[in-house]
Amino acid sequence: MQAGLAIIRLDLVFEFISGIIALIVTYYATKAYNLTGQKRLSDLSTGFLVLSAGMFGRVIGTWYFLIRFGTDFEAGGVVITIVTIAYGMSRIMAYILFVIATRPPRHHHQEVTGGSMLLLATFLVDPGLEVVAIIVLVVVVLQTIVNYMSTRSKFARYVLIGFFLLLLSHIMMAQVVETPGFYLLSQAAQLLGFLSLLVLLVQAGRVE
Repeated sequence: MQAGLAIIRLDLVFEFISGIIALIVTYYATKAYNLTGQKRLSDLSTGFLVLSAGMFGRVIGTWYFLIRFGTDFEAGGVVITIVTIAYGMSRIMAYILFVIATRPPRHHHQEVTGGSMLLLATFLVDPGLEVVAIIVLVVVVLQTIVNYMSTRSKFARYVLIGFFLLLLSHIMMAQVVETPGFYLLSQAAQLLGFLSLLVLLVQAGRVE
């Protein structure tokens, strides 16, 4: 039981750090949007903002549950259900915005800047929502592959790496029941994905 609580606490630390990074990414995406006026940057900024809100909501909700109910999952079942569904839906909403933001340009001569193709995500506790998130992220990854193949830029490469790590994080999380060791690995992959996209935005800002 103590080991399980320790893992949950470590998970919340990962989630809190990822939430902070998501807010930083939101700031850079907004800054890039103000400089370029590209609509997709606005979609990315909104997506990351929604994502960070879901992350912080999960951290606060989980800590509230632990403080209020301890390990009594029966008594705090409603709280866990609300936190899980709200967190899952916020990520799905953010991923849909990412699908819109990372769509290939209509004209090949219009190169998408690195700042207009970012990241996101985390792990879903609800299996059904996890499947939806994976499906949406597969679409995002396929679009980033198309973008990278057409531009071959380092920015597109960072985007591809970031979203691929996020997809890998969700795939590992979906197998946690069979392989518990994947839990923290999925959180690490998620964090690395965020960092890759953050590096992209910082470099893109310097270019601007």
